Amino acid sequence: MQVIIPFIIGIIAATAGTLLPGLLNATVVGIASDEGKKNAQSFIAGCLSVIFLQTYLAIFFAKIIDGNANISNIIQEVGLGIFIVLTIFFLIKNKKTKLKKVDLKTTKKTNRFYYGMLLALINVFPIPYYVFISITASNSDLFIFKPSNNIALSTGVIVGTYLVFRFYIRIFKNKSVENNLLLKNINLIIAAITGFIALMTLYKLIPNL
Repeated sequence: MQVIIPFIIGIIAATAGTLLPGLLNATVVGIASDEGKKNAQSFIAGCLSVIFLQTYLAIFFAKIIDGNANISNIIQEVGLGIFIVLTIFFLIKNKKTKLKKVDLKTTKKTNRFYYGMLLALINVFPIPYYVFISITASNSDLFIFKPSNNIALSTGVIVGTYLVFRFYIRIFKNKSVENNLLLKNINLIIAAITGFIALMTLYKLIPNL
């Protein structure tokens, strides 16, 4: 039962961190459109295998950092500032977001799994991001550093990331993408998620300010 909360935290955190249109999302959409579901699933599997390891590594670093109260507070304060800025940015940018497909001609179709691993390795954002998430959840008494919870959080991240990838594939298979309500308001959705995380972090930091 204890692993359910870390699992849910992982899903929410992954959704917030992956919803922003970027290289991985664009590539998934491009492969699904040009090469079909099989190659897209292979690419996603490669991405997720690396993201799982990145998340688990981030939790390991977070456990070490969490033992030092000063460093932990500094990371949370920095993370709070980042999420406030992101919230304001996406509120201002709340308009239709266009996702450009990536040119896929340079990579062989048979190497989509490894291509997914490569692009995920290039994207180092998950490590500092999930360090912050792990420390914040721990200091909010929502997460305890132990193997079962670490795996549950990492698994939740994988599930959340996969759902976002599937979300992008689905909405861009629709010919009337420009009329899709979710896509038109994606910046507002991201702002709501980052704003919620910022409020939770601020609430925890107030006693220390």
